[in-house]
Amino acid sequence: MDENRWLTGLKERADQTIFRDVQFTASMKEHVQQRVRSGTRWMTGWRKLALPGVVLTLGLLLWLGLPIQEERQSAQHEMIPPQQEARIPSLLPGGQIVEADLWKLSPSLSSTYNNQSFSYLGEKPVRIMTDQDGFYEGQTRRVIWLLNGNYAQKVEIAAYNTDGTRLSLGSYEVMDPLYDADGHFPSGIVLPEPGKWKLEVRSGGKHLGQVFVEVKKGIAPANRQLVGPIIQRYLETESDKLGWLGKYREMNVELLGVEAPDAAKRTVYAWVKITGSNSSALSVPMVFQIVYNGNDYRVTDFQMPEEGSNYQSSLQKLFPSKVLEQVHNRSKTK
Repeated sequence: MDENRWLTGLKERADQTIFRDVQFTASMKEHVQQRVRSGTRWMTGWRKLALPGVVLTLGLLLWLGLPIQEERQSAQHEMIPPQQEARIPSLLPGGQIVEADLWKLSPSLSSTYNNQSFSYLGEKPVRIMTDQDGFYEGQTRRVIWLLNGNYAQKVEIAAYNTDGTRLSLGSYEVMDPLYDADGHFPSGIVLPEPGKWKLEVRSGGKHLGQVFVEVKKGIAPANRQLVGPIIQRYLETESDKLGWLGKYREMNVELLGVEAPDAAKRTVYAWVKITGSNSSALSVPMVFQIVYNGNDYRVTDFQMPEEGSNYQSSLQKLFPSKVLEQVHNRSKTK
């Protein structure tokens, strides 16, 4: 029947609007058909007029429904963001999430060999032995290297920091076994800046192993204990530049920095305050040169900034930038 085709087409158009979720049962469909049939008995003349009205009404609903459908789809698109791929970090045993630390400090360990105990940093095949104070900026540190495995008779060592600085620390002949190591050699190491450093050993141009160490800021306790009394004794008797202070002097020496490029030399920066026996006084930064002469360490020279208008320029010449900051801070409180 034409009514059936008409109803089917009407349902298809309605399914494209907000009426798509409305379900017509068989009884509802039959009821509509009966109404249409009954209407034809006494309203046959009106059918042609009513049908366009119905179509016009349904067309209006379709026209209004489609924008609503598009707005609903647009709203759903805005409210539900596209799913993003979740990045799940790798889990270590036990489910612990830990980021890789490529500059993790080497562990400090102890061991016993032939009833002799020894301590070291790192793990085989490359380890180092040094004193417990560790490394301090610009100050030499004596190190004994312990090697295991296959290596050449001569090896090279270098240092790298996290900023990309590379320092060549020289080449060394590997000596006899020591403790549980197949070979060893001593060296002196000076690392100029605080922070993490990698000490690398290469054998025959190939990487053998490395040790990661922390370089501390300031003055190593061993250097502080060494240079403090030496400077104190020197200032008590120096007469060429400080004779005007008199023979009896009270003093205070505040160490600001130490440079120790090797075991035999020290450059010491300090703020010195001296009160003389004749009511004279001095409070000024000084630079001391300390050298080992074969028997002991002694001050061989010292310098002070010039007075007057040349004071600032002479400070720049005598003190490195890291010490200058301390000098300026100290000048405000002297």
